[in-house]
Amino acid sequence: MSNRFVSDWVRNNDVPLSRRITDKINPEPLREKVNKTVYRLNLVQRKLEDSRLRMEQKHKALFNKCVAAQQAKDSAVAIMYANECSQVRKMAQTVVTSQLAIEQVTLRLETVKDFGDIAIEVMPAAKLIHTLKGRLAGVIPEVSMQLGQIGQTLDSLVLEVGEATAQTSSFIASGEDAEHILAEAAVVAEQKVRSGFPPLPSTEPAERGYSPP
Repeated sequence: MSNRFVSDWVRNNDVPLSRRITDKINPEPLREKVNKTVYRLNLVQRKLEDSRLRMEQKHKALFNKCVAAQQAKDSAVAIMYANECSQVRKMAQTVVTSQLAIEQVTLRLETVKDFGDIAIEVMPAAKLIHTLKGRLAGVIPEVSMQLGQIGQTLDSLVLEVGEATAQTSSFIASGEDAEHILAEAAVVAEQKVRSGFPPLPSTEPAERGYSPP
């Protein structure tokens, strides 16, 4: 091993990590990418909120029709509307869970100040966005596509930071972090959906093939 190689190795290890990253990546374009991603996530949030409000209105209309069918002792129609209400509630649950999860991602990205923060926050954010993309594909395809594009941007940030730090493989906990955010969001979303989408009157007698006396 040459003396020059040894001296280079020692010198490189004496340089702070943040300096080594800065030497490999221009910080301004990287921070600009993060800011643009936050902006695009805010746009997605608005679309999700619009969708949630539309679902709430649709559920209310279906709910009223279900109640009216039950009062008219039309069990078949009541069950049909009840099933539609159930589907709307499931979609609303997915939308609200996505809203809450994206809110957490946005808050984390907004707090990014240096490359160390990017290394910690971006990888779980990218994993979470890709997961939400899949969940929303059958609910709001347009938003799913937008999340796919945002996910690709976050993936590129992960690669850039990983190449600069040579520590990409050390972020094993990113998947657990993303799953934790989703689990918490799902619990809160269930409470919100319950308050905004009232449960239907029981259709059990109709489902058994008879109407109450």
